Amino acid sequence: MKQSEYRDLLVTDKSKAQRILFDEYLNYVYTIAFNRLRSCGSLEDVDECVSDIFKDVFDSYEYKPNQNDDIKGFISTVALRRSAAYYHKLCKNKNSISLDDENTNAFPSNENISESAEKEEIRQTLLKLIDSLGEPDSTIIIQKYYYGRSSFEISGFVSLSPAMIRVRNSRALKKLRRLLSDNEIVI
Repeated sequence: MKQSEYRDLLVTDKSKAQRILFDEYLNYVYTIAFNRLRSCGSLEDVDECVSDIFKDVFDSYEYKPNQNDDIKGFISTVALRRSAAYYHKLCKNKNSISLDDENTNAFPSNENISESAEKEEIRQTLLKLIDSLGEPDSTIIIQKYYYGRSSFEISGFVSLSPAMIRVRNSRALKKLRRLLSDNEIVI
């Protein structure tokens, strides 16, 4: 669309002229704004910048009748300048810290690494001890206490009656307690 076509349409139907211009140049303007703001702004910031760019373009064509015939060049210039202004505004008010900055102190973590490592080691040992109980005891323990299944549900996995599963579970827990105490693990 040329400027003269846009001006003629602007005189007859302002809303339609703006809609056509918006539809035709939205992707172009959005690309310019996104490429400029992606390092410091959110998608909402990009959308806000695009809206302001089109507002500036619409206002400019409405109030300044002597513009050149290169509408795409004009929109590009407005988009670049407005995006640069948004970029500077966002960077100035930026509350985040670049992780690439050498002067940035490490962020403290609420995670206790030694405690997490100890828990993981106990978990691995516990799984090995449960596995050492053999079948079907290890399956019964895992199904009952890890997956929370009932004796009736477990009977579908192992070919034992629910009553027999409860007896095997009780015996397997006694063996497991003895193995845990032998390995000096307190749970």
